[in-house]
Amino acid sequence: MRRRADASQSDGFEAFAGALQATFPARDDAPLALTLLRLLSAGRPVTAAALAQTAERKEGEVAGRVSSWPNVERDPTGRVVGFSGLTLRSTPHQFTVGDRQLHAWCAWDTLFLPALLGETAHVRSSCPVTDSPVELVVAPDGITSARPDDLHVSFPPLAGTDTEDITGSFCCHVFFIAGSDAACTWRQTRVEDVVVDVDAAYELGRHAVMALLEPASQRSWK
Repeated sequence: MRRRADASQSDGFEAFAGALQATFPARDDAPLALTLLRLLSAGRPVTAAALAQTAERKEGEVAGRVSSWPNVERDPTGRVVGFSGLTLRSTPHQFTVGDRQLHAWCAWDTLFLPALLGETAHVRSSCPVTDSPVELVVAPDGITSARPDDLHVSFPPLAGTDTEDITGSFCCHVFFIAGSDAACTWRQTRVEDVVVDVDAAYELGRHAVMALLEPASQRSWK
C-alpha cells in the first residue's frame, strides 16, 4: 500500500476538496446515487425499472430523481450508461473492475470510484505531455501501485467549472501527468491549473466523496 499524502501539508487542501464536492450534485440522495453507480459497474446500461427494484423504491420517483441530476449519460433508449465519473462509453481512461471493462470520465474519477464501488480497480491511461502509459491499481482504501511512481494529476481552475456540464468544463482537463518534468511543463503552459501528486489527488477524492459514504447518508429513502 502506498503511503497516503499528508493533507495537512497541502495549502488550501480542505477548501479545494470542499469545492470539489460541488461536482457531485447527486449527493442529495446518496443511497440512490450509490445504487445507480454500482449497478452501472456491472457493465450494462441501467433502466429506471432495474434501479427502482434494486433500491426498493417506486419507479416513478426514481426516474424523476435521476432526471433531475445533471451529467447522466443515456443511450438512445434512455438507459443510463454514464454517471458520476463512470461510463460504459470509451474514454482515454480505462477502468477495469474484476472482468468488467469500464471507463472513467477523467483521471481523478479513477481514484475515488473504487471507494464508491467498494471494489479494487485496475486503471490504464496515458500522460498528455509525454504520451507515456500510466497504470494504477486503486483499492477502496488507497492506491496500491502506480506506474510510473512519480505521478501527478492536473485540475483546471474551479471558477470555470460548470456542474451542469462537468465533462465539458472539468473532466476534459483532468489528466495523469507522468513525472516531475512533465508536471512542470504542464504548469508552465496552464498556469491557472492545480497539479498535485497522485497520492494527494487520491486524498482529494476521498474528501470530496466522503458525504456519499458517511453512515448518515446511507439511511433509507424509501
